[in-house]
Amino acid sequence: MYRKVLALIAALALSVSSFSMIAAHGEDLKKPLTAPKITAGSTGYIFKARPAKWSDNGPSSFQWVLSGKALPSVGLTLKLKSSDNKRKLQFVESHIFDDGSTVTAKSNTITIGNVLLSESLTIRVRPSDDKVMEIAALPKSIPSTAKPVYQWYVGYFEIKGATKSTYNLKTSDLGNDISLQVNFVAKGFVTAKKTSNTVAIANITRKYDQIWSEEFNGPAGAPADPAVWVAQNGDGVAFGNRGWGNNERQWYDDKISSTNGSGSYVIKATTTGAGVNSCYYKGPCEWASTKLVTKDKVGFKYGRIEARIKGPIGNGTWGAFWLLGADIDDRGWPGCGEIDVTELLGRLPNSSLGYIHSPNGSPGSTVEMATPHHAGYHTYAVDWLPDQIRYFLDGVPFATQNRPDNGWVFDHEFYIIINLAMGGNLGGEIAANLKDTSMEFDYIRVYSINGVGEVIKR
Repeated sequence: MYRKVLALIAALALSVSSFSMIAAHGEDLKKPLTAPKITAGSTGYIFKARPAKWSDNGPSSFQWVLSGKALPSVGLTLKLKSSDNKRKLQFVESHIFDDGSTVTAKSNTITIGNVLLSESLTIRVRPSDDKVMEIAALPKSIPSTAKPVYQWYVGYFEIKGATKSTYNLKTSDLGNDISLQVNFVAKGFVTAKKTSNTVAIANITRKYDQIWSEEFNGPAGAPADPAVWVAQNGDGVAFGNRGWGNNERQWYDDKISSTNGSGSYVIKATTTGAGVNSCYYKGPCEWASTKLVTKDKVGFKYGRIEARIKGPIGNGTWGAFWLLGADIDDRGWPGCGEIDVTELLGRLPNSSLGYIHSPNGSPGSTVEMATPHHAGYHTYAVDWLPDQIRYFLDGVPFATQNRPDNGWVFDHEFYIIINLAMGGNLGGEIAANLKDTSMEFDYIRVYSINGVGEVIKR
């Protein structure tokens, strides 16, 4: 008897479940197979409706609704005016099934006077040129007269000046995400905005190949190689730059400096014999030192510029390894551009200063080192690329200057300068007990970076 009761309960449950499934299926049959949809014509004020699809062939009636108000038009096409802007349009369809029941279906909603967009915005790296971003798919707009306005982004930040349909990738973009935002603008319409997919730009490993070097391997007491170096002697007056533009206290004389026979060139600075020359400050010169340049001998354009240097000791010393634009005689300074790979000051014995100078100003940075620059050799370098200058100390980057929209003058030939100044605006007051000091160059080397870098020999 107990088993019969259980069987009866199970049968009833199955019957109820089956009925529920049939009822649910019946309800689904009374939903539209596809919802009605409205689209706008090319002018943005003519609209067409596509009726819903149903599971039977019963009749349907149609109604346009504008901001909750039924319109007299019952057809599948509707024309509105600009005075209807900001109002919301919808298409409503009522369908009568064979059993006499009625179901209402509503379309998508369109705001009148808004620029409407179809499809997605897709960007990509141009297949034929991996340095250019381009649009792979641009949405169509309604009205068709809407004008696209472009703005490229790196990460979450606008890229200043990047307002064209293509974007030329920069060195600073490596390792970052690039995207595009397009505003579609049409007179009398509310602007529509579309944001693209993001494209991750690979962080390319830099490959360095040596293309030039100065190893200073001459015998002890030998001058610098005259095929490479030119001395700029004096106090700057003969060059139209008295005190070398910085109120420096030395007279340059290349004869007092030389290679040391151990693979280094030693720039000496001394008070001994300096007074035989008369300096711009109307008296005997206080110091003698050396300044050498590769101007009109060897020029450089892009690449890694690197030197291994032991800095000078003593307050008032100002040693430098730097570059000037080879067009300085035509454009002057700072129009020619200046790249200070390092400036080593006796008053800042644990610091290396790296700056660039151009009509845009003098941005740069200072990096601190664990031991004084005069206590041993350190390697100072810049990676100079067409759109970026990056500073390194002992192989570690510490500052980057990216090309701005205007005023970048680091796109032509430069020449190298090595010198040890005394005093001056940056060197500061010279220690009263300082009589002799020096700065040593172990080598200067130039490398191409992924094939970018050039040596120009005169």
